[in-house]
Amino acid sequence: MWEEDPFGGMEQQALEELSEAVRDEEVSQFRGRLPMLGEVLDEVGKAVAARRCSGLWVVDTSQLEGWERQHGAGAFDALMGRLSQAVEGVKGSGDVACVEADGADTLVVFMMGDGLVDEGALEALHGGLLGAFDRAQMAVQQALERIALGSAMVLANASVDPRRQIYRAIRRARAEAQVGYHDQQRRRSRVVGHLIAQRKIRTLFQPVVRLNDRRVEGFEALSRAEGGAAKRLGVHLFVAASRAELDGELDQACRALSMDRRPEIGEEGKLFINCLPPTFYASNPELRAMLESWRGAGMRADQLVFEVTEQITYEQFVRIMPTVRMLREEGYRFALDDVGTGAANLRLLAELEPDYIKMDLELTRGIARSERKRALAQYLQDLAQRSGAELIAEGIETFDDLEVLRQMGVALGQGYLLGEPQEAEAWEGMVAQVIDTLES
Repeated sequence: MWEEDPFGGMEQQALEELSEAVRDEEVSQFRGRLPMLGEVLDEVGKAVAARRCSGLWVVDTSQLEGWERQHGAGAFDALMGRLSQAVEGVKGSGDVACVEADGADTLVVFMMGDGLVDEGALEALHGGLLGAFDRAQMAVQQALERIALGSAMVLANASVDPRRQIYRAIRRARAEAQVGYHDQQRRRSRVVGHLIAQRKIRTLFQPVVRLNDRRVEGFEALSRAEGGAAKRLGVHLFVAASRAELDGELDQACRALSMDRRPEIGEEGKLFINCLPPTFYASNPELRAMLESWRGAGMRADQLVFEVTEQITYEQFVRIMPTVRMLREEGYRFALDDVGTGAANLRLLAELEPDYIKMDLELTRGIARSERKRALAQYLQDLAQRSGAELIAEGIETFDDLEVLRQMGVALGQGYLLGEPQEAEAWEGMVAQVIDTLES
């Protein structure tokens, strides 16, 4: 229980300022990676006239207007910077990449030589871009689902200014990107529907580890599309389901599979499961059936941890709290997920009274190199201690980051350094055991 008002003005302001500082730092890391179109226009125009450039492709992010309104201009700038970096990684060695204009939402790549982009090549480029964000946080995954790629030819014509040809080709490529985007949405919706109906969903489990002694506390259940379907989706399973308005159906299917496929957790281990807010609506019979199954298997209430995302609306918050309070009285545990670089909600933290606070993986990654991230993480650690919760650092991938978190006194961690998500069989008998891949 809180000793003082946790969402008082000074407390909330301090947390928001620390979060904003981390976001600003991320933006500065990626700023200025690509030139503006105006800086390369003459060079590319000469290449077009000399028939050394005959095509271009674009990354169109114009569908991200709503996303930017939700997450802020800083988050959008950081995303564009990361996309710019990814573009440099997938373009041809002699190709010229640029941003259409300062503050614009389109990246352009001019293909030098005789290369042209057909539909297959465009899909490969799209896959390469998304692959650079394989372990990105959910907010970034939601943005990636909205980007579109298109291409156009730029053929030399002595009677036309090559610079105007370039501008017209960019417009054609953007138009193609939008047509392709809507076709892609329809395909993804069908794939998601089939996945849910046929239960073609992989259930993986990642260990939650005590950092002081490296012992496994429990496992978080994670859901992925099966092989071929994952490639056809091209984006995170839950992001595609949300766009298809099937996220509730997918959430229920994944939760049922997580319970059925869980590894042996003994008498002390815990199972962490992600839940969308409607899980806790009073009219949802699926929740009660799931809990009866849990207890029927001989499991205690305090071994099941419901993860609730911080990205929850006020209306959802009001609706879930009666059920949350009832479940807490019955002994079930709660974790507040994705806390850190977003707009922190201390009122939600106080009302939910979570047993665990999960630090956003973007805050964990690179914490050893960032004074601002360390300051925000220390603030969250202090907040957790004062509220009686334990802090879980997600996304631990390097020994340097692990050591910093240990020194801060962070209780628990997850990440590829501690254990990759695997199917249940790989973790049998591991609860309370030491993860032996780490240095002591």
